[in-house]
Amino acid sequence: MTMIALSMASPILAARALPNLMAEIDRPSSIESPCNKVCVIDAACGLCIGCGRTLAEVGGWISMTADERRRVMDELPTRRAALPAHRNNLT
Repeated sequence: MTMIALSMASPILAARALPNLMAEIDRPSSIESPCNKVCVIDAACGLCIGCGRTLAEVGGWISMTADERRRVMDELPTRRAALPAHRNNLT
């Protein structure tokens, strides 16, 4: 019976949390995503040939702090320059 009560309460609790979550998602970031819609991970170096981020950075971007994002953004020009020349023409 307790499990039923908890499962019935979960949607209510989730609904209460939803406005806070949506406010967090809708809040503009001080650092925009470097994504340019060329999402292909180079198997040799593990970087996206479009933006220069790792798969983990792409997947975790929204949960990163501003400092973490700034660190990645600062590294991207060097990363993209190190990609094979034929891939640099995509960006």
